[in-house]
Amino acid sequence: MKKLAKYLSVFIIIIFFNACQSFLEEEPLSQLSPENYYKTADHAEAALIGAYNALQRSGVLGTKQYFITTDLVRTADWNTQGGIGTYTFSADNVQVVLELWRDHFIGINEANAVITHVPNIDMNEDRRNTLVAEGKFLKALMYFNLIRYFGDVPYFETETNSLENLEVSRDPVAMIYEKIINDLEFGIQHLDTRAEAQQGRATVGAAKTLLAKVYLTRASMAKRDNTGNGIADLELAAQYAKEVMDSGEFELVPYFPDAFIVENKGNSEIIFDVQFKGGGIDEGSWIGAHMGLQGNPQAGGSWGNITATDYFHTIYEPNDLVRQEWTTPQIRVSGNGTLALNRPSWEPWKIGKFRRYPVRNPGYQFRDADMNWPVFRYAEVLLIYAEATNEVNNGPNAAIFDALNQLRARARNVNGDGSRETLHEDILPRKLTTDPSILPDISATDYPDYASMKEYLMFERARELGGEAKRWFDLVRWGNLVDQMQAPLNTTPVESRGWNITANNVKDFHQLLPIPNTELQSNPNLTQNTGY
Repeated sequence: MKKLAKYLSVFIIIIFFNACQSFLEEEPLSQLSPENYYKTADHAEAALIGAYNALQRSGVLGTKQYFITTDLVRTADWNTQGGIGTYTFSADNVQVVLELWRDHFIGINEANAVITHVPNIDMNEDRRNTLVAEGKFLKALMYFNLIRYFGDVPYFETETNSLENLEVSRDPVAMIYEKIINDLEFGIQHLDTRAEAQQGRATVGAAKTLLAKVYLTRASMAKRDNTGNGIADLELAAQYAKEVMDSGEFELVPYFPDAFIVENKGNSEIIFDVQFKGGGIDEGSWIGAHMGLQGNPQAGGSWGNITATDYFHTIYEPNDLVRQEWTTPQIRVSGNGTLALNRPSWEPWKIGKFRRYPVRNPGYQFRDADMNWPVFRYAEVLLIYAEATNEVNNGPNAAIFDALNQLRARARNVNGDGSRETLHEDILPRKLTTDPSILPDISATDYPDYASMKEYLMFERARELGGEAKRWFDLVRWGNLVDQMQAPLNTTPVESRGWNITANNVKDFHQLLPIPNTELQSNPNLTQNTGY
């Protein structure tokens, strides 16, 4: 943890005050310190902006989360990120594992700075509580990620701005879950609604969505490990998801691609996202650089470092054209800026959701994009509700089919003539029509029992959310990571993609990442996860 201390004492302070300097022009940076900084309402607001910036870092909700290979998404052969893409990584991995650990703890410390100091500022009480609630939401989100990546981790109650007492032990996941839940319950009481909040800020709806996801995950883990049936948590997951559904604050956008395109940022489906802004102000994103439509970067193409598996493209129903082609296309951006729609079969399928083609912004810069990262979409709330309710009821009911049929109904909407060519040219303004032959509603006739609905939901989460860095977490909580990584072996051409090697490398211990060796060497109180 000495390495963490260096970041806490130097790196955090530099980033924090750079992020906040536009709020603080009246006070020289050289005079700022934790002792004299947290004095006014403006200071509180600026401190929180610094905490939000943590989400942009590569090891939090930036680029590194994308590289964890699953049955749906894989790294390119030339960029496995130190074995992350082939499950040959170790505790010495600095490309992904160390960054996930380090950047989350830096961000937690920034959130803790808000939680620690803002309550002592003399300002409007309601606004103060809202700012603290936002800090607690960010902390809860980052700790939720950490315990799913690493299991037991050190839990910090307050800001750390000293080099003392950093050789801490790992705290149990069960305790951290309770802390996360408490922070989110505070958020539900004090956060703004979507109508009241600035775009990109945590809201009551975001806290309820995260809490529903927390309860669903904890219940899934209990069932996986045979430590309980998880029913109480599942009931709460369904309850909080339903409250978001009934709030009227969010709805599916009518056309699936419009949940993702840069021209529709902040749309009605986005419950919480990480904000980015291009334009040379050091706030742009790399979303769509590693994954997207491979090809000429200046024309909206990507590097192709992350692609879809052959298996991913095959799990869609035959007429689910919009979702299948938008998410897993086999197309390329040519050097002249046009789309090459007919590619050879050996070329990998792409992760097309976060495509940058066509480029409509004359000031477009490949390394400085405007695209936001969706943390929670309303579509996932519908899926959380359906999964939790199926578990509680031991089978589907009318409410589950209603939720799932909303996703199917949206998939029937096509743009223009509904062709593959028109879909990929992404023509604006939209001219949407509904094709009733696409994904007709499902009912108990199709999925009559618990097992059939559970299987449908496992596939539907993949079809709707695939490519959004959620699949590894799902496979881990369901306890089928090893088995499901074998699924692409049934697709072709397997050996030319090297999947037969990757699949056989995956073991049960890969349900957790290793504690970075640099941290173990710095802190004798930390212990390593099994298998590493």
